Amino acid sequence: MTDKWAVSSVSSSSVSSILGCGKLAESNKMCTFAVMKSKLLKLDAPYQVIYAGGKVGRHIATLMVWNDDDENGGIFGAASYPVIDEGEEFPAGTLCEDAELHDCRVLCPPEGTNLTWVAKIIEYDFQQLEPAGAEYILERMKLLGCKIAMPTEKDKETGEELYVMKFNATLDVMCLHGFPEDEDAYYRVRSNRFEGFYFQAEGTAKEVYQELSYQLSVYMGAFYDDIIYIRFRTTDGQLTELTNRLNANQHIEGFEYED
Repeated sequence: MTDKWAVSSVSSSSVSSILGCGKLAESNKMCTFAVMKSKLLKLDAPYQVIYAGGKVGRHIATLMVWNDDDENGGIFGAASYPVIDEGEEFPAGTLCEDAELHDCRVLCPPEGTNLTWVAKIIEYDFQQLEPAGAEYILERMKLLGCKIAMPTEKDKETGEELYVMKFNATLDVMCLHGFPEDEDAYYRVRSNRFEGFYFQAEGTAKEVYQELSYQLSVYMGAFYDDIIYIRFRTTDGQLTELTNRLNANQHIEGFEYED
């Protein structure tokens, strides 16, 4: 990929809103204004699809901003921000001013990605103050033409490589407040993303069930041609009634649940 430098077309007011124009440098009780500069680094196609501060889009350019300290020499306050094309109904050129480049993640290279990597980015999204959610991420990936390779395994009889269509979701359960037998006990559950899909929920057992049911519906909808079921289990036997119900809802053999 060939990178091209261009003078930034972003207005001074936009840059000021990112770093704060006219940052003061104090020396010997005299204050001088540093000079803010910016460059727009335009990227060539094919573009990477990135996750940037809760947004998903093609990374088409990077805005670099910094302050020149003319009095003392050198630069300070340097930062880089992605400019993305969200596709479809959104015009290209969204400046992600809330996400510095080092906080962004490559979601899908031009040649495509795989299921485990997507689960990793969804896990990263859950770590943000305001997660975008798996539904938004997967919908944007589809609109942007991202190809997600599904895992395969060898057939034990024929040796043929077949697509995996039955998945597991092993939940790590932590009781944060109360006792497991209490109806109002408060839990945090997280799954192992290396199994293919990432789940995370927090609340009472009922609230966790509702959230996991929603996340399951998102994955089943996004991969309806590729999944037969996602079988839930826990690492220590907690919330077995919850996992049994999630499995019974998918009509997995051996699981039944009655209200």
